[in-house]
Amino acid sequence: MLEWSTPSISDGDWIRKIIAESGNMGSDVSFANMYLLREKYDIQICSYRGFLLRHYNGYYGRKGYTFPIGTGNPEKALQALKEDAKKRREPLCFCLLTEEQKQMLEEFFPDTFVFESNPGDSDYIYSQEELANLAGKAFHKKKNHFSKFVRTYPEYRFEQIGAANWQDAVLVEDMWYYEHLQEEDESQKKEYAAVKEALEHFEQLELSGGLLYVNDTPAAMTVASYINEDTCDIHFEKAVGECVTNGAYAAINRLFAQTLNCTWLNREEDIGIEGLRKAKMSYHPKMLVKKYNAHLKTQDIAK
Repeated sequence: MLEWSTPSISDGDWIRKIIAESGNMGSDVSFANMYLLREKYDIQICSYRGFLLRHYNGYYGRKGYTFPIGTGNPEKALQALKEDAKKRREPLCFCLLTEEQKQMLEEFFPDTFVFESNPGDSDYIYSQEELANLAGKAFHKKKNHFSKFVRTYPEYRFEQIGAANWQDAVLVEDMWYYEHLQEEDESQKKEYAAVKEALEHFEQLELSGGLLYVNDTPAAMTVASYINEDTCDIHFEKAVGECVTNGAYAAINRLFAQTLNCTWLNREEDIGIEGLRKAKMSYHPKMLVKKYNAHLKTQDIAK
């Protein structure tokens, strides 16, 4: 019998270990995301024979189990999920499957599932070196935006977030939130709460981040965490005031990338927002990590 629980900060050590060893680079497997978005998606977790199991309760389009994360053969873990679905009296379904996981699921349960993908769920993966340097013709516009910021605010300074300044990052989030009140929806409220919680538990969640100051006033911030030694996940990035039109996003993006010691930056999904998709594509991702949902071909309770 599987024992499910809501992610807590104390789960961080064992979950991060499993994720790091698995080689998975998806934003959904970041422990910080599991914890910070636990209420938004009603995430439940379970440890089973060295695998991390997760269940999403259907909020915001994420419904069902995720593929077991760990090393070794996942067959017993998948069978355990099948039995768990039967106990819940709900159809066995999966979400956030990578291409490799989709293929493995087809091998373990042939001719059982219908798969569908949502482009808005795809993770955008970038080269840390490219975003730090902005070299070459492809990044000419981004480098111009960065140069405009430096020319406009020659006295700017960049700091990494720590115990002495994390409340300045909270101030940026507060300002951003109130600047966008007219666009507010339930998802935005939940993100606001997640950002505040991330900053309040910054060290416990093993986060990293950066702050950009203009005339000693916090103007932009970013928060991230390492998924594994090769991949850093950018969770939040916010800029406020007149700095936004003067290159603040290009500046915080580049300056923070320069502090990171990894190969890849995962800047997460565009959630189907056209403007966000264009912004993410403008930084020339090296790859997109496509995600799939899997539903039984017949919607009976799992047999």
